[in-house]
Amino acid sequence: MRSSRILRGVVAVLTTALTTAAVGAVSATAASAAVNTSPAFLVVYNNNIENWLPSSCADGKIWDRLITYIKGRPLSPDIFTVQQVSNQTQLNALTQRLSDELPGTYAGQIAIASPGSMGYTSTCGKMKNQQTNAVVYRSDRFTYEDATRWRSDAPANYDAGTGGCQNLEPTRSSQDRVHNIAVRLHDRVANQDVSVASIHWPTNTWHGPKCADENIKEADEAMGRLGGDLKIVAGDANAEPDAAGWWNDAKADGYRDPIAEKCGSRNCSSAYDTNGSRRIDFLLVKSGGGFNNAGTINTSLTGGAYSDHLAVAAYVNY
Repeated sequence: MRSSRILRGVVAVLTTALTTAAVGAVSATAASAAVNTSPAFLVVYNNNIENWLPSSCADGKIWDRLITYIKGRPLSPDIFTVQQVSNQTQLNALTQRLSDELPGTYAGQIAIASPGSMGYTSTCGKMKNQQTNAVVYRSDRFTYEDATRWRSDAPANYDAGTGGCQNLEPTRSSQDRVHNIAVRLHDRVANQDVSVASIHWPTNTWHGPKCADENIKEADEAMGRLGGDLKIVAGDANAEPDAAGWWNDAKADGYRDPIAEKCGSRNCSSAYDTNGSRRIDFLLVKSGGGFNNAGTINTSLTGGAYSDHLAVAAYVNY
């Protein structure tokens, strides 16, 4: 395993920000994105893309609004963690589309190539019948090195919400959407190793928030297995920062929350909510040198809804 620390880039002065409504909207009609060539920072996005349905579904292009927004940003993503991607076929379509429409070339690693059925009667139902998670990255900047996968926890009696936390195995549906993946990438520009996790924790239906603390511990253990100079854990926690003390424990373990640092509190105002009236989607960073341009990408920036979840993004400094 590499442990390279040769370059510690100077924090770039960035003139254009990803913003929330609270600090003013940024038009998505800016000049086309350029590839990030700086060794000082990475451009990181996270989104639960449940509304990107199979192409046969009538409203399967709703998620296109986020792609259009990204195309108008100054820099294209270096890393893009996604949740509830359908399968390897949809991940391949995503990486191909990003490669075709943005500067850079993209590849990805998926938690489960062919997830089990969610039990829906239609592939278009409940946002998609197959769901799992993936890490997308610029293959023209990063070399893939290793991966680790694990399943999120829920109470042993997930219907009653009682008992100890344990892996949420298939219930009345596959629950492959709670199968997480983390990868270690070597950044050839910065000569650094970066570990990135895409997580999805169980919903309230399975009393998942009661095990949020166990789930952040397991995510941190995955980061430990992979190592790396910079560690990023991002995804759909299905738990607000107060649930089971998980956010506080993540902070104690060295993780920083760029959105919380932007809003000035663990419990941000509603302007930073990512799913209805909840902030449950996170981008957490360990061993990093701080952030620039952290933001929640609300629908006023994209010209309408693009998923039931709002994306979060930040420039993450080494």
